[in-house]
Amino acid sequence: MVITRRKNKAVALALLFCLCGTVAQAECLGMKVQAHRGAGNAPENSLSALRNAYFGNWDGVETDLQLLGDGNWVVHHDLMTGRVVDSGQPLAVRQMNAEQWRAASMKNRGVTTAETPPFVADLADLATPFPAKTLNAEIKDLVPSCAPIEALVQQLRAGVKHGNWFLTSAVPNNLVCARSADPQGYLGLIVFDARNAQAFGANRVSRFIAKNARAPKLDKPWLQRVQQQIGMPVGVHVDARSLDANPALLADAASLNMPVFVYAVDGDSALAASLLRAQKRSHRWPSGVIVDGSGEAFCGMLD
Repeated sequence: MVITRRKNKAVALALLFCLCGTVAQAECLGMKVQAHRGAGNAPENSLSALRNAYFGNWDGVETDLQLLGDGNWVVHHDLMTGRVVDSGQPLAVRQMNAEQWRAASMKNRGVTTAETPPFVADLADLATPFPAKTLNAEIKDLVPSCAPIEALVQQLRAGVKHGNWFLTSAVPNNLVCARSADPQGYLGLIVFDARNAQAFGANRVSRFIAKNARAPKLDKPWLQRVQQQIGMPVGVHVDARSLDANPALLADAASLNMPVFVYAVDGDSALAASLLRAQKRSHRWPSGVIVDGSGEAFCGMLD
């Protein structure tokens, strides 16, 4: 019997729906634990890595989205190819088209693999059988107008019908655009801490920025301005160093019904240490964390 591509996809989805009933989730002091760019021995942000995370002991998956030059949304972190995606030569993601993206290959620790980099449509198909797990998708670049972001919202809404997904960005205007298309959905503002500039590339400029930077001031008036600019429901996603520098952040955000998610460019151990300090001074945990390793191992660091 010949099975069409559509039937194959339907069979695969049915199988995933059966399997995902046994998928574990993290139990971590009330915090939601999300896997950073996927999990396992697979290229970051590849479908393999994201699939590992969905089937693993995390409450959700954090990933990165960018816009190709032809209007297609893809899953990728860096503004250029080369580190994780092999496109023959380094290319700006925004200057590529869908044909070039399909012809590229994922890289795992510098080694080119047979896996192709995913589109957002692939990500939506992967997320569909996991209604209990949250997709946290960060818009990485500065999108020139609201139209592409509004199209992204519509694509995720149509593709991930259970609705357990949200968008984040370090660019407030990206979230303002998302709000126009999604008046009721949660949005997360990522706060850049310039003291971590070297994490995005160690060079003379980043070292200078990191050396001379100050911690961002995330006080209650600032949180209220975020609410006013982006609209509720909205939260903030901060690095562990920013949390340390703003001891009242968790209490202030809670008073405004704003979730706080925390990550650490210095790794899961640094994140756990920061959360323990925050809990000691405020008796609070954040709403969620984004971790590089196992959810179970991370939560064990907090015992």
